[in-house]
Amino acid sequence: MSKKVVAVIKREYISRAKTKGFIIGTVLFPVILILIFSGIFIVGVLFQPSTRTYHIIDQSGIIFDEFVRIQSDTLKNGKPKYNFIREKVSSEELETLLETLKSKVVNKEIDGYLLIPEDVVQKREVIYSVRNVSDFEEQSSFSRTLSTIVTNIRLTNRGFKAEEIRKEMEQGRVRVTSHQITDKGEVEKSGISSYLLTYILTYVMFLMMMIYGQILMRSVIEEKSQRITETIVSAVRPVELMIGKIIGICGLGLTQLVIFGGFMLGAIYFAEPIFKSFGMTAPEFLDVIRKLHFTAPVFGFMVLFFLLGFIFYSGLYAALGAIVNSEDEGQQFQWPFMIMFMLSYFIMFTVARHPETARAFWVSLIPFFTPMVMFARIAVSDPIIPSGTYLSIVIMSISTVVLIMIVSKIYRVGILMYGKKPSIREALKWIRYH
Repeated sequence: MSKKVVAVIKREYISRAKTKGFIIGTVLFPVILILIFSGIFIVGVLFQPSTRTYHIIDQSGIIFDEFVRIQSDTLKNGKPKYNFIREKVSSEELETLLETLKSKVVNKEIDGYLLIPEDVVQKREVIYSVRNVSDFEEQSSFSRTLSTIVTNIRLTNRGFKAEEIRKEMEQGRVRVTSHQITDKGEVEKSGISSYLLTYILTYVMFLMMMIYGQILMRSVIEEKSQRITETIVSAVRPVELMIGKIIGICGLGLTQLVIFGGFMLGAIYFAEPIFKSFGMTAPEFLDVIRKLHFTAPVFGFMVLFFLLGFIFYSGLYAALGAIVNSEDEGQQFQWPFMIMFMLSYFIMFTVARHPETARAFWVSLIPFFTPMVMFARIAVSDPIIPSGTYLSIVIMSISTVVLIMIVSKIYRVGILMYGKKPSIREALKWIRYH
């Protein structure tokens, strides 16, 4: 690598790495991920509501006591989560009572009321009236409790012992533990955990390739529009300038990727105790967190495919920046790249579930899709290396080199062209220039 290319790399990397935007963005990146994936639970705890008051009109006369017993949870401060008040009323006075309760709900004197009809066992429907119905978790909790009570009553009415049946059902519940068969034996692995981890890692790759590709394009446009390029190419060949820009900006992305990798390793290691401290103790949820395995080989392949994907797409972004004359034009004409990014991401969802199918194999060999699709196959198959992995690396590497050779010719001519934006056909003619 010539000293001129190294000088361009240092200029592109150091000048941007020292900016407040990059430093703050790098520091905030893990924080943003924490807020995205755990913020809902943290905020839910911080804004834990006080004791909620509900009036219950139990016309059946057989639901209230059991409902209150089951819904006897307490808040973090030890106070009861709910205050249930029983309303006994005749059919003639029901409408008057309902109007009174509605008025209290509107005036925020109570949180709501439940109307349990006399024939609830037959019709299996209860009216849940509140000021705001957005608390779906509470509604689901009430529904589960009422369903349990009504089911027990129906079983008892048929001569079955409800508690014994439920006990047998609970003891008969089968837990399926998934094992992945490898050359070295079987490895216990969760499908949901693997899919979730693959989704997160692929999304980060998608985001960083797109963002830093656009940064490269804007850099080329800025230097071209301000006539800085003319001065630079007097000392550096256009192809050296382009390669230096690509490697320098790629270094920024790689820096953030390494920081993200370290954050992910720590987050996965400490995730379970953190969620437990915030009251998230659901066994199924903690089991998914516990089985998130972010291994060194997976991270290594992530870095490799990020580099290949970034260099491939950044060549296209550099050529586009050289063709257009303003940032607005660049934003308008980058839609083919955006479509490829989005297609790769959408294909990833299906491929991550079926990584060994013939279609997954062939799609992962297409250079436009390889970085995200092939990496998704690797991430969900770890510790197995899926078929076509090394072939995809070879194809992607060759495609990247060929692409850079082609777009460098467009870049060489385009950065010194001003005024009217050339057509695609004219830009392609530049490839044949010597």
